[in-house]
Amino acid sequence: MTVTRNERKEWAKDALRGIENALIPSFTADLKDLDEEGIRYDVRQAIKHGFFSTMCAVETGLSTEEAKRFIGIACDEAKGKINVSFTLLNNSFDESLELLAHAEKCGASHALLGYPQTYYPKSPDDVLQRTLQLAESTNLGLVMYASDKFDFIRFHPSQVPFDIYEKIADIPNVVSIKVGFADAAMTFECFERFGNRVQVNVGTPWLMGLFPMLHKNYGAQWWGGGSWEMWQSPEKPYLVEYYNHVIKGELDKARDIYWLIAKGNAVMASSISRGGDIGMYHWPLGKYISWSVGGNGGTMRQPALRLHPGMMQARKMQLRAMGIEPREPDAEFWVGRVRYEREQQG
Repeated sequence: MTVTRNERKEWAKDALRGIENALIPSFTADLKDLDEEGIRYDVRQAIKHGFFSTMCAVETGLSTEEAKRFIGIACDEAKGKINVSFTLLNNSFDESLELLAHAEKCGASHALLGYPQTYYPKSPDDVLQRTLQLAESTNLGLVMYASDKFDFIRFHPSQVPFDIYEKIADIPNVVSIKVGFADAAMTFECFERFGNRVQVNVGTPWLMGLFPMLHKNYGAQWWGGGSWEMWQSPEKPYLVEYYNHVIKGELDKARDIYWLIAKGNAVMASSISRGGDIGMYHWPLGKYISWSVGGNGGTMRQPALRLHPGMMQARKMQLRAMGIEPREPDAEFWVGRVRYEREQQG
């Protein structure tokens, strides 16, 4: 049943509940094409993890046609078992409009709002008008992004033009805002300003420990797309269990799980921080995190940050600190699990 633009905010109250992971595409051996089997495998893995939604990361060196195919494959494999969303981070607004139209036909449910790299708005109102153009073109739910990625600092020192985001929040099919800052003031501002109109979500690992308070005080009920596999496996879904305990008010059980997964945080955080923040996600590391607990894995197209042995070892140490045995061998990761198994069989 199609959900219309005007029904999306009501839809979000029930539909956006739980944890949403990031679905990073898999490629063929020569990186010239998408690996459909690997993508389908990772959608099934997201379901096994207990995530309620999987977010297609299209800003991973994909052409518009490849991004459309990527979303189509994910939606076909999901088939009502899990929601499928996607990042609206394209080279132009025309590409974003094209992707929205295609994703709606495929059965996607929502998209994370983004703006092209070349976009340099002259005023906050231009941001509103461009966002209206995107929103009015689709029935899909749209998620605002409180992030430093869009060079909006000239409009507000927080890098989020709050006055304009207030107006964007009133658009009928804008259903949420993802808090992507590890900043207490930003978190407070977002929940205070938008919590009574859209579903403000936990969009960064640095807010994991605050989730009980955010749920109790503001009704936070979902976590936006990310590599949440970092803290669990399908067999030991710690993060999903943590989420469920908080929702049920079982805070003692939630704290026990939080302090269990915290054992591995320092190990991984130290490794990831070596390269600093250069404004680009470490897609190979995201694939390795997923692969180490059963995902497909596989290498990524350039430009991509290097996945060095220290990071891989730190990931294994993190998992073992939480009582999860990491997958082996690493040779499988570089090829991709689906293709590696085929090669081993014949």
